Amino acid sequence: METLRLLYIAMGPGIAIAVFIYYSNKLDREPGKLVLKSFFLGGLAVFPTYYFEGVVEEFLGMPTLQDEHSPLFWPKTIFYAFFGVALAEELCKFLFLKAFIFDDREFNEPFDGIIYGGMIGCGFATVENIIHVLPHGQEVGILRMLTAVPGHAFFGIILGYFMGRAKFSLNGPRHLMHGLAVVVMLHGIYDTAAFSNALWSIYLIFAITFLVIYLGLKAKRELEKLAAVIEFSAKQYSPLKGPRKKVPLHLRDIRCLLSKGKLIPEDNLIDKKSGKIKSIREIFSSKIISQYKGLPKTPFSGLSVKLFLIFYQMTFGLYLYFWFLGNYRDFTSYKKLKLNPELLALGLFIFTILPYFFYGVIQNALDIPRGSSAADVFINLIVAGIESAFLYFQFKMFSGFLKKKLAKSFSVPLVILSFFILSALKKVLSPTVPFYLFWEMVLILFQGGVLALVQRDLNLYWKLENERNHSTH
Repeated sequence: METLRLLYIAMGPGIAIAVFIYYSNKLDREPGKLVLKSFFLGGLAVFPTYYFEGVVEEFLGMPTLQDEHSPLFWPKTIFYAFFGVALAEELCKFLFLKAFIFDDREFNEPFDGIIYGGMIGCGFATVENIIHVLPHGQEVGILRMLTAVPGHAFFGIILGYFMGRAKFSLNGPRHLMHGLAVVVMLHGIYDTAAFSNALWSIYLIFAITFLVIYLGLKAKRELEKLAAVIEFSAKQYSPLKGPRKKVPLHLRDIRCLLSKGKLIPEDNLIDKKSGKIKSIREIFSSKIISQYKGLPKTPFSGLSVKLFLIFYQMTFGLYLYFWFLGNYRDFTSYKKLKLNPELLALGLFIFTILPYFFYGVIQNALDIPRGSSAADVFINLIVAGIESAFLYFQFKMFSGFLKKKLAKSFSVPLVILSFFILSALKKVLSPTVPFYLFWEMVLILFQGGVLALVQRDLNLYWKLENERNHSTH
């Protein structure tokens, strides 16, 4: 039972982020086989990097690396962090992505780099997490769930962002090197803090993690806009020769022909309006993002309630963070709201994580015994309340829109109260309870069921919005 619990702690976060990344591509979803291939390639990348890290450890001498009083402690720690770990891991992910995914014809627009890069990062994080969590236990698993796992996933997204730009750019090598340098630098700073054993290191670790998540979401948002331009742009092009010479192609048609292998990024096309000849690399470059503001805003299709419940259960509730972000982004994009979905989601993440961190600091400072039931219950209730508060404000916004379209929508107070009770019960459930994992799964299922009521009404809302748009055109 304990091994199963540790496996869930090790695997759940990476899978949750992978699900979020995969379903964030709403316009041209990538083939499942290539997505899974990317995830498993990321997992495989762990093993050569561990071999290289072992060689560097032997060269530098592990006793020196672990002895903070050694005169060479800081030079060796920094060298090991940047070149022994960060460069080894990011270069291996980079090479796997470049060798096995980059030239695949399904990689047919810049945003695909986000998907495949993110999957490589999630696969790497999941396998590495299993290696660390099974022997070292729950506390290491929880710490890595908040730092190393999202770190690797979003390092992958940042790397994928530059990969996507490189494939559809006239200066691809520069973007590739730029991307590798950025992730190695960020990863190196993170690892320097992790290996330093200094009191301030945990603050820098969390700061770098939040920065990487923010940069990754920002990069993802930029290429989402570019993907929307490719999907909805009215611009037309035609090949210089061949049977399709007189047939106008929209950008989405070009993307489709790329995936079928009937066009390649190096092919030249004629802009029907200006008569200029451009390569597909140039046409799909980030320059076309300027067209985004003029595009019509189209409603979203929502997410199947069954899929939502599967994702929520499979990730032991961690999908909540990504669902929260996705909902804000959908309404912000469609309704042109003045909100920052990424910062709101980061706020939820930070304010439901930091209480545990500060509680641990206070425990150590005041010598409060671990497992103090009254203190544990108090901190868990606070976190459950914070989660519920963030959801309350989001659901109040939803209800304002839904009431205009639906005869009857979910009750915000009832949903929030039910979620709070279930979240609190899940958090205060003691691991010593017989069949603990079973009861935790039951509580997660009911918790997901409460949120599924919201997802059901959101799906109906987007369906009605789509019908209205079709009837007006």
